[in-house]
Amino acid sequence: MATRLTEGTSGDLRAAGPRIVSSIPPIPPRERAHGPLTARRLRRFYLGLAVVFALAVLPVVLGMSAQWKAFGLGLIFPGGGFLYAGGVVGVLGALASIAAFAVILFIWWARGPIIAPPGVLVGTALLSAAWIEGRAGVAFVEYALPAGVLAAFGVMALKRRAHFVRQQARGEELNRVIARAEPILRDAPVEAGPEMPEGQIGEYRRMLDLALQPVDSWTGFSTGDTWQDGALRYQICTMSWNLAFGQYTQLPAFHGYLNTAQENLIRKHVDRKTWNYWFWESLWGNLKLEKNPVATDNIMLSGFMGVSLGLFETASGTSPFAGKDALTFRWDEKTAFPYSHETLMDEVVKNFRRYDIGWFPCEPRWIYSMCNLVGRTALALHDARNGTDMIGKVGDRFEQTMEQEMMMADGRVKVCTSSPFGFTVPSLSGLFGETWGIRFLTPHAPDQAERLWQVLKQDFIARRPDGTLDFKLLPLGWDTRKPANFSFAQWPELNPLTMVLWAALEMGDEEIIAATRESIDAQYNPGMADALTWTRRNTVRDMVNKGLPEAWKTGPLLVEACYPETIVTRAVSDGRDLSLVLRAGEGPARVSLGFARLVPGTRYRVVQTGQELQAGPDGKAALAFDLDMRSELHLVSVS
Repeated sequence: MATRLTEGTSGDLRAAGPRIVSSIPPIPPRERAHGPLTARRLRRFYLGLAVVFALAVLPVVLGMSAQWKAFGLGLIFPGGGFLYAGGVVGVLGALASIAAFAVILFIWWARGPIIAPPGVLVGTALLSAAWIEGRAGVAFVEYALPAGVLAAFGVMALKRRAHFVRQQARGEELNRVIARAEPILRDAPVEAGPEMPEGQIGEYRRMLDLALQPVDSWTGFSTGDTWQDGALRYQICTMSWNLAFGQYTQLPAFHGYLNTAQENLIRKHVDRKTWNYWFWESLWGNLKLEKNPVATDNIMLSGFMGVSLGLFETASGTSPFAGKDALTFRWDEKTAFPYSHETLMDEVVKNFRRYDIGWFPCEPRWIYSMCNLVGRTALALHDARNGTDMIGKVGDRFEQTMEQEMMMADGRVKVCTSSPFGFTVPSLSGLFGETWGIRFLTPHAPDQAERLWQVLKQDFIARRPDGTLDFKLLPLGWDTRKPANFSFAQWPELNPLTMVLWAALEMGDEEIIAATRESIDAQYNPGMADALTWTRRNTVRDMVNKGLPEAWKTGPLLVEACYPETIVTRAVSDGRDLSLVLRAGEGPARVSLGFARLVPGTRYRVVQTGQELQAGPDGKAALAFDLDMRSELHLVSVS
């Protein structure tokens, strides 16, 4: 993958409106590899390792028994005690210990059991001590192993230093590119897009089929993954967000079953099946018995659900979860945790403020940049629609952490950081992890979004001469995991390409949008990219900062249509009249449509059929309409 891309415009930016930022800020120079709070955690971590090392080599230094030496050596290296014991069994025991430790490290990252790695280390050390009982160990190992461990740590330290120097040099190189690059983000009016294409309609119907079933029914949902990116919470959020984005960009004048679907998904989010995992993660990760899933940490539930609530409230102009106890996490008949939209966001604020770093964990003791950007957006959406100042309560610490602790010297972002120890999981940073958060940067930090997008375009993505996307994936991380959306074919590259598409759509980078769509459709079938496209330029930014235009707030609405007989694929009002595109879900039929927010007593006419109707005193009216496979309906006032 060549580090290339044009440094000028992407598409015809001149026609897209004024710049949102006048210039892209440079990557701040870094004299140290880590910010002060991260460095403090790392010093504490390495000091702890040094203390363990010193205690573990004491049996060797003091000439204690072979059992004590095996135990100590097993603490400084997985399987070290077995290596000291020697023989075939010792070698096999060492290999098994190393494998067990590697597996438990992965489980620690994935599910947060913080005591598991030291537990495996101590357990295998004890086993080696039991195995060697009554025999002498290999004398060479008792000195070579500690020396080898020290040498390994020295080599890793030198490599980290060299990596930081390369990052500094790359940052300087990228700053020269950034200085010549034109910002991509452009302001534009909030307007409804065209009707849904066929590929998008198919995904729209899939989501509606799942969301419109009874709230306590889970037919069609995947329950094979409780913990990671295929978990119910992420299936629910993906649908919640996409339906809200679709309502905002294509269906602002339609409520009806679209509102019902979003409300149902939010109610599924508070169902115990969705959040039962947290009791166990809190137990083995935070060492705390806690049934409430939002009181401590868990931004992957509270922050993500907060965005679902805020996007729905913004797109629909309704607030069904604003009332007291409208959201109740019920553990059993005796134990429940009632919230409203606002009090749930109060929990998010409380958790942001709990930590000196100003960000809080998803999995126990693992902080993800993407999740914290989502959580901040949840607060911003609530502030924008309800006049609160939750972002103010979080303070400047969030932005300090983004720049000082999470951004690296080459302008890229740490995706996953250990909250107590300060180290990162390098394989999670990459195309998927870093593009993920871009659309949640645009509302409050468009300059940071511009800079990160340029960095990622130089390091990971470019347009090939054939129009497809040239992209670089990092191994062993999210870039090569299979998609969690079980409706799609299991093509690992769909994960990062979906994130690239969503980021490019938000940025309005037409060149990368076209290349990514071309690659997705080439790998699957034409229309697959449409199924993933629910936003346009500035969608998240506009939903936070602009909300609904006045015409959409007050104009006529379609509020009643029967699903799946009538598939509404576009609905927009200019404040006075209503324009609809309808598809027949089960063949041509005479369907009933209900309208609201009409001017009471005013007569309206359907342009296509000449039918007339009169709004009642409550501004409502109904119509029997002959629906073809595709029909347009323009409702205009005539009096």
